[in-house]
Amino acid sequence: MVGVDGLRERLLLALLAIALLPMIILGIISVVEMNHAAADVQSNITSLSKSLNRSALEVVQGGADQEQLAIAKSRQYDEFFGRIASENELIASYLAAGSTNESCVPAGIWVAPIDANRTTSDIRDATIRSLCAPAKIMQALHKSRSPQYLSYIGTEDGVLAVWPYSNKTLSNTVLFGYKDMPFYAQAKQKKKTIWTGPYLNSKGDYAITVTTPFYRNNKFAGIAGMDVSLYPIYSDLSSLKGRGYPFIINSSGLIIYQSNYKPEDDLKDLFITDNLFESNNPEVRALGRNMIKESSGSSVIGFEDGDGYVAFSRIATLGWTVCIAYPAEEMSLPARFIDSGIKNVAMSATAGLYDASRKIWLYALTIFVLTVFTALGAGWWMNRRIDGQIELLCNAAAKISRGEFDVKAETSGELASLGVSFNKMAKSLKEYAGRRETELVLQRASDDRAIMLRDIKQNLASPNVPLEDEYEIRILYWPSETDSFDLYDISRAGDKIAFLIAEVGGDGVRAAMLAVMSLTLIRSSPARLDPAKAISDLNSQINQYGHGTNLACFYALLDSANHTIEYANAGFNPLFIVDPSGMVDTLGGGGIALGMLDRMDLDKTLIPIQPGDVMVMYSNGVVERENGSGEQFGIERLIDLVITNRHRSASEIMMIAEKSLQDYSASEISPSDVTLVITKRS
Repeated sequence: MVGVDGLRERLLLALLAIALLPMIILGIISVVEMNHAAADVQSNITSLSKSLNRSALEVVQGGADQEQLAIAKSRQYDEFFGRIASENELIASYLAAGSTNESCVPAGIWVAPIDANRTTSDIRDATIRSLCAPAKIMQALHKSRSPQYLSYIGTEDGVLAVWPYSNKTLSNTVLFGYKDMPFYAQAKQKKKTIWTGPYLNSKGDYAITVTTPFYRNNKFAGIAGMDVSLYPIYSDLSSLKGRGYPFIINSSGLIIYQSNYKPEDDLKDLFITDNLFESNNPEVRALGRNMIKESSGSSVIGFEDGDGYVAFSRIATLGWTVCIAYPAEEMSLPARFIDSGIKNVAMSATAGLYDASRKIWLYALTIFVLTVFTALGAGWWMNRRIDGQIELLCNAAAKISRGEFDVKAETSGELASLGVSFNKMAKSLKEYAGRRETELVLQRASDDRAIMLRDIKQNLASPNVPLEDEYEIRILYWPSETDSFDLYDISRAGDKIAFLIAEVGGDGVRAAMLAVMSLTLIRSSPARLDPAKAISDLNSQINQYGHGTNLACFYALLDSANHTIEYANAGFNPLFIVDPSGMVDTLGGGGIALGMLDRMDLDKTLIPIQPGDVMVMYSNGVVERENGSGEQFGIERLIDLVITNRHRSASEIMMIAEKSLQDYSASEISPSDVTLVITKRS
């Protein structure tokens, strides 16, 4: 009966609401009208106050100390960026001289392309010698100037010098191709020093890049560049005392810097949009155009609730403009006293209106008390009438809670429609219970399929790795719970060691069948000692028996006697080799996966394996592993890990890689199979 009592109370409240509605509407209308009249008086007097404030601001405009402060700051920053540009141009002038007679240990790290068809060893060595003296100057300037957190020289023939050097700097600068970056192409096109940015650097600070092209024999030869932190500029602006709010815009009107604190007064309307040209306020748009047109000045801006004052001055080197905004009360002290007096007069004039409003509320309260007693009596009478039918519904609901769905509630009068809805609910619950039982049967079948796929993956993994003098081979394999399917096999093929690593495309069951078939065919292939022929034959078998599936495959033979590896690649990730000096050689490959074309004629490649080389094969599950923010582990992070630990054994490198992958992703469930093979020659 607790539910019945609750319904009774709600009915009483509904009656009260209906009875009170006319009175409430009448009271609200009266009060609103009184307040509206008072607000009109206040608004008229406030408009006069704003007019006086605007007059005071316009008198100050043009000669205020605030404008002189903006000019001083812009000149200070112009000298700061001009000095950095001059230092970069000094390095470019030494680069243009291009002396190759000096022999030196390069400052920083020198990285050259590994593609012998594009840059020969002689050309690369000559380029490196020509960079010795400029690199020393670059290093000395970098150490003496804190804002430059990264300096570099990039040549047209593919040689790059970076300072300071670290594996992270190398991976962030080289792998994506510095010649593809906008600053390189723009400096080459414009043939002069350019500035690009701002942007967030690796430390999370805002920075810009200065780039100067250099020429040899009237031919573009490369660039000298510096990444410069904007922290000193932003920190200096943030340290300004008083009520002024500093910000910087670029030549397009975009606000590229604001102070850490946000204005709470009228000035907040100045920063509703990030671009002054896109503001809804026409005076703000006019301010933006005036900043682009004039080198310095000030403007009065009208906002919805008041006025503001903005002083500005341009940084000539960058084309940016330093701005300092002030609320109106900071610029017009006499007007503020006038404003206060006018507001006091307004408050006195509207006091009588507020007294009338309070009397209306008193009358409304009296009517409210009388209406409450009337509604309570009506509600008591209605509750007595419907108590019996509510109890009937409660009994039927209790039966449904015990699983008895074949019930029917007979109601009439005020609750007739409620009884009909109740009976429909009981019927729907009975149908839902039947559907749920069917879904549970299907769920058990899906779980059995997942167990079967997991068992197939574990049984296909190579149980043992062949042992070979001078070579250490280690494997990391994490089978996932999903339909994705990695396949690997490392076994002996005559006097050689065969490496097979592949990714199977298709749904879970069909992918499993293709994996089993492919592993069997490769192991038994008559052309097993010919990688290109073995993969081509496997492609024919997949086209004949594996319709709707494909196989990205890498197959290689390691000859430990001659220390070479011969391989063919059909659509799989190209492996990479890190030599003892830290240079990275990415083997060619890729192409089209097996099963996509009826006939495939693959090329096989033979490369030497030097002492200390570390060879890495990996599936997409390694580099596509994601952290909590959705960022992938990436090939750059994997290469950097191997470079850093190249002097360790294959076992140690694998343990470090495994821990890095585990730490990178908090989830223990991998969205795809993870396969990583590391081979090192001692």
